[in-house]
Amino acid sequence: MTSTPYDYEDLLAFLVGYGVALGSGDLDALADGLAYPSVVVAAERSVMLPDAEAARAELGGMLAGYRERGLVAAVPEIKAVEQVGDALLWVDVRWSFKDENASEATADRMRYLLRRGRDTFELCVVVPVEE
Repeated sequence: MTSTPYDYEDLLAFLVGYGVALGSGDLDALADGLAYPSVVVAAERSVMLPDAEAARAELGGMLAGYRERGLVAAVPEIKAVEQVGDALLWVDVRWSFKDENASEATADRMRYLLRRGRDTFELCVVVPVEE
């Protein structure tokens, strides 16, 4: 059996915490979960987030869209984890976005390059995955 540089429960706890921050609109907690610089890569554009201030500005628009659609919670489901090195992981996550009735209103797939930190993980690269 191969040893892993991460614990699955720690990874899930990080993502659950990130989901709580998404659902509550906590921009500071979301910014704290990023490594700097971070990159968001999408089909239409790529965004470099050099610091927490830029991250809060970019994420603020995203969260406003969630609120407009009545979404209040984000629940992660880890679909796959690929070790890239001792401290790096590619993680494929399906996010279930819930409305005020706890019904799934929409879902997204994201792929994250995470760096294992001392007590947590940091998001280095964010890539939306089209289903």
